[in-house]
Amino acid sequence: MIMRFGVLLIIFFCGSRSLSQIVNIENRRIYDDTLGWSGALDAGFSAVQNKDLLLNANFRPRVQCKMRKHYYLFLTDWYYSKGADRIYANTGMVHFRYAYRLQRGESNKKSPWKWESYAQIQYNQLLDQRLRALIGTGLRVKALDKKGYRIFAGTSTFYEYEDIKSSGDIDEDYRWSNYISWYFNPKSTFSFSAVTYIQPLWKDLTDLRIMGQYAINFNAFKRTDFRFEFNHFFDSNPPDGVRNWIFNTSFGVHIRLGE
Repeated sequence: MIMRFGVLLIIFFCGSRSLSQIVNIENRRIYDDTLGWSGALDAGFSAVQNKDLLLNANFRPRVQCKMRKHYYLFLTDWYYSKGADRIYANTGMVHFRYAYRLQRGESNKKSPWKWESYAQIQYNQLLDQRLRALIGTGLRVKALDKKGYRIFAGTSTFYEYEDIKSSGDIDEDYRWSNYISWYFNPKSTFSFSAVTYIQPLWKDLTDLRIMGQYAINFNAFKRTDFRFEFNHFFDSNPPDGVRNWIFNTSFGVHIRLGE
């Protein structure tokens, strides 16, 4: 029973992060207008012993450097879960991104346009993926930046190499990646964040992957906050034995005590 519950927790907490081909880079950026270096580290380990021993571990560091015209982002994401007789999840990813602000003339006004280049290496047991590597480049624009409202959009082309573990097949393709992300916080009691990625093959636009992550936070009472989150991933042509559409939802409550 404990082992079965542990598997459910894996699916619930990992969600589309473990089960999706597309990695949401937008929610890993550090939205701080201050120039210079910044970073964060999320890590955890748990062990549950009942009839069998269930081990879970994760490691997610990220480092960001922001300058007037240059932007660097480096992050990794590793998750592992193992029971007595099987591995439930084993995923890893390394991502590097560089962006250059496209400035016209000698204007001191910051341009909303950036040219981005990126590279990524990952593996994912749940997706039957021995190795996936990609390298790409494209444009990013800050479409809106007002108090409480931010909207970003981007489009790029990337080369993808994928090694499927069970079949031994190797796929090499060029994909067209498009995304839009937004964050609305008009009041201190409400916020909404979302990102949607669409990535079709250039040679066949009907062969596409779609990923979305959406979250609502609101303060219903004086000391009570609620959060609702929905994540989904769709692959029109997944490997054999892998579902083409997955999703997860979560709902949480935070109650503040004292003054």
